Amino acid sequence: QARKKVRRFAFSAYRPVLIVLIALNTVVASSMATVAAYLNSQGNGADHISRFWGRLNLALSGVAMSVSGREFIDEKQPYIMMANHQSYYDVFALIGYLPLPLKWVMKMELRKIPVFGIACEKIGHIYVDRGNSEKARKSLKTASEKIRAGSSVVFFPEGTRSPDGKLQSFKKGGFVMALEAGVPILPVTVTGGRKILRKESLRISPGDMKLIIHKPIPVNEYTYETREKLVERVRKAI
Repeated sequence: QARKKVRRFAFSAYRPVLIVLIALNTVVASSMATVAAYLNSQGNGADHISRFWGRLNLALSGVAMSVSGREFIDEKQPYIMMANHQSYYDVFALIGYLPLPLKWVMKMELRKIPVFGIACEKIGHIYVDRGNSEKARKSLKTASEKIRAGSSVVFFPEGTRSPDGKLQSFKKGGFVMALEAGVPILPVTVTGGRKILRKESLRISPGDMKLIIHKPIPVNEYTYETREKLVERVRKAI
């Protein structure tokens, strides 16, 4: 019990330093990834930098990661990857430990973050303006083109982080895209992130996280009219 108190005290003293370290390495990694994308737009240099960035921030935060279900991934197959969302640390975990070239569908507000926002745009991530349906449709069309070019695209179908850890209702955009692109959906369950960093908080705590990769779900047996059944199947898997 005494050791736990000492560890908690030590981490509380380290926490402000950790926040600064994450901010600094995000700026550095974003700049490096942007340069890598400019130098070789067809290469995977930016993906390697992003993966290192995700793993580094998990390690700095005292997060122990485990992954199950890697055998379900065919690295030559593009997917629309869908995961639950409880914490910003879900992003670190997915970027760091999914062995796929990933493009993210992100809310437009993140574009305003200095350096990071521009870098994400330059390396091919997709911003969606949820307040403008026409722009949102164009963004999803861009994402479909990236899938056809061989990239897997990541969606948080809940749209935002869950405040209480319970799975929220799913938005339909990613499912429509999967049907149009004809690529399988890869469901992933992320656990532990909420204990490390809750929504609307900067109180980071060390802990355990796990990615559970589920069997891909083919979409060729569904249509636009029956997409609700597809939504329910993915939701049940997650």
